[in-house]
Parts: sequence; C-alpha cells; structure tokens
Amino acid sequence: MAEAKKMRIMVGYSAHFTSDEVLRVAKDHARAFDATLYLVSSVVGHTLDESGHHKENDAAERIEALEASLKEEGLDYEFHLVTRGASAGEDLVKFAEAHQIDEIVMGFKKRSAIGEMVFGSNYRFVIAFAPCPVVTVHNWS
Repeated sequence: MAEAKKMRIMVGYSAHFTSDEVLRVAKDHARAFDATLYLVSSVVGHTLDESGHHKENDAAERIEALEASLKEEGLDYEFHLVTRGASAGEDLVKFAEAHQIDEIVMGFKKRSAIGEMVFGSNYRFVIAFAPCPVVTVHNWS
C-alpha cells in the first residue's frame, strides 16, 4: 500500500508583520495533522527597507532565529525566501500551486480603504486565488 502524502501547511511569513498568534495557529495545525510547515517569505527583489538594508538579508536573519524554536518543538518545516518580484500575494499563490500546499495560514491587519489602495491587500489576493483553504489570523500588534 502506498504511503499517504504528508499534509503541507504554508505560512505567509513576514518578519515584520507575522504575529506570534499566526505562528501558534500554524504550529497547532501542523501538530494536529502531522504536517510539514512551509514558512514562505516574499520580498520584491533588491528592495531596501527604511534603514537601507536589503530586505532579503533582514528576512533571512529572522528566519534563522525562528528555525531554532521550530527545531526545539520537533516540527517538520522548510523555509523559503521568494524574491521573484511579483506582489507578495501573487508569489504566495504561485508557491502554493507549485508545492501542492494543502492549507495556508496567514495574518492580516485591517486597513482603511485608502490604505488598501495605496499598499494593496496581499491577504485578499491569497484568499481569492489560493488553490487550497486559507486560515486568516488577525495580527493584533
């Protein structure tokens, strides 16, 4: 008998905006379903943050810190830093399709209509176009 495919849960991870609550929900689901966590961070290639540092380097450093806690908890995980240059929402949907993700967990923060026009709404794009169920968790911070 063939072994069943292990469930894959993707976290749309942003070192600046992903709350501990988003990570807690994703970890709880990974434990409950014996799933592999895919922590995926999307940044526009070669962009700088407010302090002039490359976002790719900044995100990679935060991912390394999170990796230690996941190892300690015994969870199966993979980190992916996507720098294709599309919007974060598009990158996350493309990643989910390419890696046959079964569930996406991501945070959102309510913005005004003007804020969404200016900054976009990645979580709305993911909800609309994801190839699998999406669990949204409010970022209260």
